[in-house]
Amino acid sequence: MYELERFRSLVLSLSWVEIEFARPRVRSEHVDGLARIYWTLDDWMQRVALVQLVQDQDHPALRPVMLDVLRAPLTEDTENVELTKAAALGLIDARYNTFMTFYEDRAALHAAVDEVLAAHGSGEEPSGPSDRCCGQLRRGSAPLGAASACW
Repeated sequence: MYELERFRSLVLSLSWVEIEFARPRVRSEHVDGLARIYWTLDDWMQRVALVQLVQDQDHPALRPVMLDVLRAPLTEDTENVELTKAAALGLIDARYNTFMTFYEDRAALHAAVDEVLAAHGSGEEPSGPSDRCCGQLRRGSAPLGAASACW
């Protein structure tokens, strides 16, 4: 339990360096609890942080989490969100386990995200650059509980 609370605190803090160093400490027995924590987070960047924390795990409980994070908007820390989506794609389907391709070709990343979301009935908004909200670029949809006139 203590470890889960520590991981939760890291996610809430958005301390990217600490999250990176904590990744090796995540074990398979933590995954179910971390997946439950994911669904309690209202902030997309916290959800991105949790996915970064668990990205080395291959566990069935993470599949819905990985599908959901593909909907994250690219309104803040775009690079971080895009790279998290690239990692999530590889865990969803081995055909997309091409992180370096997506790192170098963001258009291919966005196309793959759109394809996966459409295939799983989760493509509420396109992940490409055409979606705008309040004059700002938006990709994905609002996290649960988000309050904004744009959403």
